Amino acid sequence: MTVLALPTEPEVAAGRAAGMCQLGRIPPDLWAALLDDAKARARVHEKVYRRGPGQCHYWLGALTSSGHGRVRLRVRAASGPRPASIVVTVDMYLYQESRGLLRPLPDGSYPLIRHRCGEPSCLNPIHLAVGTTAGNRAAIAARSGAGAAADVRGAQGRAVAIRYAIMSAIAAEATPSEVEAAIAAAAADGIPAVQMGLPFPGGSELPPGDCRGDADMAAAAASPPVISVGQGELF
Repeated sequence: MTVLALPTEPEVAAGRAAGMCQLGRIPPDLWAALLDDAKARARVHEKVYRRGPGQCHYWLGALTSSGHGRVRLRVRAASGPRPASIVVTVDMYLYQESRGLLRPLPDGSYPLIRHRCGEPSCLNPIHLAVGTTAGNRAAIAARSGAGAAADVRGAQGRAVAIRYAIMSAIAAEATPSEVEAAIAAAAADGIPAVQMGLPFPGGSELPPGDCRGDADMAAAAASPPVISVGQGELF
């Protein structure tokens, strides 16, 4: 099975190091085909652990070395020569699904997706935004004293721990509140005890994986996404 190789140019490596995901060299028509394919969408969504509107929705599938979700999708409806399947970053897929197809910028570069919550495995569309490498580095520096940026396990180790906590709790038929407790414990395990008492950026005391202190969340609250009655479901 053929996989479309993504470039390893310096700017791509820098984007990954800064906790961002790049569009890469996947052409827009192929992205459109993947976004329009029902089986591709189902494959992506079935591995997302969905929570409340202001909380992180975590990826339960494969993870990159930077903690971002990735998934292999079959290519079904695209013109011209195409690989049989392709590996894509899940946040890029879901960002485009919720906001529309991204295209190259005037200078020929491709947009980057950043996570406003600081959690690379988060897939809540409200937490995803287009950004630049420089802007994302500044955001990471601002929250370096707490949260994911301070986790001694690194981005991938933190994402793996949270994924394992969720999947273990689900396998044990835990209640939604018990799953939340497992997520909180897994997120806290990699944070030095002295930092756990520090407030989140902006002075708001928010639990791990919550972005409700962000100004954009206030606007989003006016029309939040529809969440099932039983929060904490796989969909």
